[in-house]
Formats: sequence, structure tokens, C-alpha cells
Amino acid sequence: MRRFFSFLALTLLLSTLMPSSAGAIEGYRGSTWGDLRWDLPKEYDSNLLLRGWVKQGIDWKRWGKNTTLNTYATLRYSADTEKLDWNNTIEPGIGISLETYNPVGFATTFGCEYVWENRFLDSDYSDQKFVIYFGWYGFWDLKK
Repeated sequence: MRRFFSFLALTLLLSTLMPSSAGAIEGYRGSTWGDLRWDLPKEYDSNLLLRGWVKQGIDWKRWGKNTTLNTYATLRYSADTEKLDWNNTIEPGIGISLETYNPVGFATTFGCEYVWENRFLDSDYSDQKFVIYFGWYGFWDLKK
């Protein structure tokens, strides 16, 4: 619970540093990721696994062309045919991040979020997590 209040205090502090008018909003960026895979092991049962997330945010501040301060809501999901409880979850969350991207192929993000994890095959299990993260993504074309 202490982590939740720390996250809330940090979010409120950062929001006071941002302009309050709606004209100050830089954008309403959203993103999604998903993966559907069918594992066919040699010795055990196969498993069809769906994982992904949807994220919708508000860019409050922009530095240069490629760096933004973003608050967001997210929803992570996973489901599988093997019925493993840790692979069958729904996780709503809220967060704040500093994101930098480069059109030639590299993006980074640093932030924190608060997530509520619910395992829908085990109705007695739920968890709340405060997460600090650093992520990156790259892409390239060897022909160019």
C-alpha cells in the first residue's frame, strides 16, 4: 500500500509541473502489442498461448521532436489452452513514462506503473504491483 501512495504522490507532483490547459496536450498516443503462439513440444502437451497489451496515453510535454512525457492506462492480457493459472490473467494498470523514439530505428521508454493482476482461472488470486521499468525497441533493414 505504501508503494501505491508513493506512486500517487509522484504522479500528482509531476502533474503539478505540467500546464493545466487542454491546449498544452501534445498528443493522445496509443499502442498495442500481441502474440499468438502454438508451442508443440516433443514430450508434453501442446499449448496455444495468447498474450498482449493495449495502452492509451496522453503526451503532456515534448522535448525536441522525439521525447515525450506520457501518462497512460494499460490493459495486459494472457490466455492459454493448457489452463496454467499464471498464463490466464487480465491486468489493468496506470502509469507515467518518458519515451524517446528515433525514426531510423530505436525507441526507449523509462517509467513506473501500478498494475492490478487478476488470474481468471483462480478467482481467489489477485495482486497489486508497483513496477519501475526501462524498455527499448529497435528495427533495421540490412539492405539499406
